[in-house]
Amino acid sequence: MRKVLFAIVFILSILLGIRIYSYFTLMNDDFKIFLAYNPALLEKCSYVLSAYESILQEEGIPYEKIDYSLLNSMNKDDAFIQRHPAIILPDCALQQMNPDVSSWFEDYLSKGGSLLLVYDVGIKDYKGAYLEKPLFTSTLGINYCPYEKMKDKTYTLGNVKINDSALLGITPGKLDKEQRLIKGYVYGSLEYPTANVQVLNPSFFTLAEVVLNDKNTLPGIVLKEYGEGKIFYVNLPLAYLKAYSDDLILRSVIRTLLFKILNIPHLVNTPYGIGGMVINWHIDANLDWKSIPYMIENGYLVKGLEFSNHITAGDFRDNPGDKLGFDACGKGKEYAKMILPYGEIGSHGGWAHNWFSYGILEGKLSKEKIEKYIRMNDECLESIAGYKIREYSAPNGVHPQPETTEILEKLGVVAYYYTGDSGSSPNRTFFNGKMVSSKVIAFPINSFGQNASLFEMWESGVSEKDVEDFLLGLLEYVAQERVIRLFYSHPYDIPHYPEAIKKFVDKSKLMEKEGKIQVKPMSYFADFLLRFLITKYSFKVKKDVLEVYLENQKGLEGLTLAIPKMYRSLRGTSNYRINQDKDYNYITVVGDVKKVSFSFKP
Repeated sequence: MRKVLFAIVFILSILLGIRIYSYFTLMNDDFKIFLAYNPALLEKCSYVLSAYESILQEEGIPYEKIDYSLLNSMNKDDAFIQRHPAIILPDCALQQMNPDVSSWFEDYLSKGGSLLLVYDVGIKDYKGAYLEKPLFTSTLGINYCPYEKMKDKTYTLGNVKINDSALLGITPGKLDKEQRLIKGYVYGSLEYPTANVQVLNPSFFTLAEVVLNDKNTLPGIVLKEYGEGKIFYVNLPLAYLKAYSDDLILRSVIRTLLFKILNIPHLVNTPYGIGGMVINWHIDANLDWKSIPYMIENGYLVKGLEFSNHITAGDFRDNPGDKLGFDACGKGKEYAKMILPYGEIGSHGGWAHNWFSYGILEGKLSKEKIEKYIRMNDECLESIAGYKIREYSAPNGVHPQPETTEILEKLGVVAYYYTGDSGSSPNRTFFNGKMVSSKVIAFPINSFGQNASLFEMWESGVSEKDVEDFLLGLLEYVAQERVIRLFYSHPYDIPHYPEAIKKFVDKSKLMEKEGKIQVKPMSYFADFLLRFLITKYSFKVKKDVLEVYLENQKGLEGLTLAIPKMYRSLRGTSNYRINQDKDYNYITVVGDVKKVSFSFKP
């Protein structure tokens, strides 16, 4: 009898808890995007929420995780939709949903709410069997899991073709010039998992397609109007991609829906709300004893622009005794000192460039030895620079995860060049389903197709005009999108494209002078992002008033709010300055302040 009573009390407490949660969610004024999930699937899809959350946090988006079943008890009035204008329905974590919620979502859409619907939401029943039609088939006009018809061909692989790179914010160089397919560094056109969907009602706008091996195409990313709201459907497993070192598409989709289509208020994750460019020179051999004076004499290194200059310090390059190394604490010391005024010195691997990278690939260097040689490199460079080495780049891109990043965190490094997540923003990268480090920021390279360095472009026959267009386009892109990107090469590569690089440097200097971009070392941006991530903030909507609160005990200098243009009247502290574009007013905190609050009215 006691067991029965206990069970009844337990069930009632859960139901009461749901009602209390629903009540307070409805009654409070917090503006938040909902990230929905099914608790029963969290063990199976353990990486999903952390993948989405990492990007929501890094993009300054107010959000809340929510058990999707709680939504059914919430009243979808105007105030609710104003405070919660979008709900993210992620891949994997919502494969099974109670069909009773479909009418709630349809009503939410009809009244002006928006959904990000990803890949495999609501495709199975409670027993785990595929449904004849997934939960949102009629709403979307696409059967996005036609298992009854396709069976083992329901899921396949294809290349992603971007139809609207401007709206999706795809980085220049990331797409094949002719076919507009997403390309990866070294790999060329990338293949992605996708569902062999059936289009039932093509009443949507296709931003991206999936191109199959037989050249047939499927919807990849689509935008559909539904009532007063919008559905953004993505036929790709975004959480899986992010969790396995491909950050770009999930980040682009979230930014497109929330910032460009819905124009939600958020924090901007760049210092002072201005886009940033990292120019990362890898100095790895005694060839650069000539390159560094050449760069200074010909205006490739200029005062006022702060580069990330990473040096392999040892006296050999391929094998001990070959005397091909930069020899930073020997014959190369005078050249290392020459670049001190032009940005930040960082470490380019462990003592000897090719010897170190090939040693890792061939299994000759244990984790302990990797740390030993990175430490040797750091100590030599610190004796020249006079400060702690806080940046790193892996020779030949050889950066075994998570071991190398664990070493960097131990050594106090805050930022590293990374060949994963190519074309995307600095981030706390994931590997094998887990965040590698919350303290060391990965800076993905930006390649031109499958080539990243100038030498690789030259070997592939890329013209100087194409290199120029790529690099100048990259500067315009970071200014327009207010994001940070990294370009890397070697000083001895410059003679392959001397005019293109000169125009790139000159335009960088001009745009920085005009306040359109900032050219800084990766550690500068990493320090900001790490401070950004510990900022406490809230957005509240009270009738027509938007109230914002920011707090950070390490200071709020350079933190920027993006406030939709519909809000025209501002009240707050005097510690701010205002900038704007067609969609947002940007309110940047200046001065030594730790707490600020603002209110905005239409």
